[in-house]
Amino acid sequence: MADKKITALTALGSGDLAAGDLLHVIDDPSGTPINKKISITNFFSDVPTAVTINPGDSNDVVINSNLTDSDFVVYNDDEEAFRVDSNNRKVTVNGAGLSTDFQVATSSIDSAILVDASADTINFGAPILMAQTAQSLSGAGAVDVTSQITHFTSTGASEALTLANGTAGQIKTIVHIVAGGSGILTPTTLLGGSTITFASAGDTVTLYYVNDTYGWSVIGQNGVTIA
Repeated sequence: MADKKITALTALGSGDLAAGDLLHVIDDPSGTPINKKISITNFFSDVPTAVTINPGDSNDVVINSNLTDSDFVVYNDDEEAFRVDSNNRKVTVNGAGLSTDFQVATSSIDSAILVDASADTINFGAPILMAQTAQSLSGAGAVDVTSQITHFTSTGASEALTLANGTAGQIKTIVHIVAGGSGILTPTTLLGGSTITFASAGDTVTLYYVNDTYGWSVIGQNGVTIA
């Protein structure tokens, strides 16, 4: 075969690169340079230098674009720290159950959220804001189980309020924000009682849903009457 410059060789098309294809390498260029080859598989199995990917403006870095079951895994020294599990469609931090922590920082707080692997704790170093839109309920009606907070405005005396069973572990807070009367909440299942009465503005109750057997349990209250 006649000599050719590399620039004169036939180009591979996008998606035509195979694991067994070869790259041309000049080994030991500062000592005794020797022309060698390396397969795509061997090259990417152990890249011995820092790797910087800079695709430029409006370009994405895409991993596993051919919809296979290949995972994206990051190691912290000798332990698995981070895995994008394509088969189960989930992202796992510290899936090996070892000592890799998960930390989120803000502009002024280093550990706004810290999942401490060795201590088995989740620590919040920043204020926790309930950003979900509260349910606004005026007069009698159903307190929903989809919002974390309900703002109740009473418009008459002893207005009937209902609360369906929730999901195990769910927390629900009801705040009587405007007292134009009073409200009586009757949850479908309430542990240790059957009704919760809101008589004055500011009356508040926080409930925890245990399960379908025990229902809602009061874990905090201000001013309400439980009967």
